[in-house]
Amino acid sequence: MIQAYLDQHQIYRKRRNFRIKIYFGILILFLFFILIFYLLVDSPVFQIREFKISGAQRLGNAEVLKILSPVVLKTRTAIFLGTNNLFIWNEKEPDVSKSALSEVSIRREWLRQSIIINIKERERLAIWCRINSSCYWIDKDGMAFEEAPETEGSLILTVQDNSPENLAQGEKVIESRFAENLSAILEGILELKIPAKKIVFDKKLQEVRVESYSGPDYFFSVRFNPKLNLESLKSLEEKVDFKKAGYFDLRIENRIFYK
Repeated sequence: MIQAYLDQHQIYRKRRNFRIKIYFGILILFLFFILIFYLLVDSPVFQIREFKISGAQRLGNAEVLKILSPVVLKTRTAIFLGTNNLFIWNEKEPDVSKSALSEVSIRREWLRQSIIINIKERERLAIWCRINSSCYWIDKDGMAFEEAPETEGSLILTVQDNSPENLAQGEKVIESRFAENLSAILEGILELKIPAKKIVFDKKLQEVRVESYSGPDYFFSVRFNPKLNLESLKSLEEKVDFKKAGYFDLRIENRIFYK
């Protein structure tokens, strides 16, 4: 009986010691996770001290970070840690294809707790406005990438689109197959220094009409590349008094009609 009692007592002690070890291990693990949580969230060890941004011309640092923040905060963990955490900025070349930035490279300096960001801004071609919709800057590919004010004058090209469809950032204002032609038309207007008072795009006809301040109207089609038409128009400057002309019609490829 005594031996049985001793055996039971030893078994009880072993079980108790085993439970104590488990509880102690859980406590250590819990404290470890608390330490990791503190280091990641509250500790200054992994907090960003400085954002170094280069390549910006129009955009300020705050605007650049506003564009990049939604790109890096893609997961719940990232949202929880926040944009000021070094671990969040782990993409070297984030996707900014629908923003005012055309290229971005990101590098982390762990010892200095800094984020080095090099950017290239998307080139502004013109302002595009639709009925009952915000105006946007567009690039040479016809993509609306940044909200813009509705302006008047010939210094900044503003195109009035008669389409009732809403326009949102990241959308194309024109079919991709016509984007290069549209870009060539707008660049041609600037190159020829046409004093554009109003530029209207007719989506159904795929045509651009330019109303000038003091001179003729100009009609273009985006269905073909206007390079030859624009060159012919430029050569006409030596032969025709543009101020007395009523209009120049360049809607037929390799042909110019004027009055």
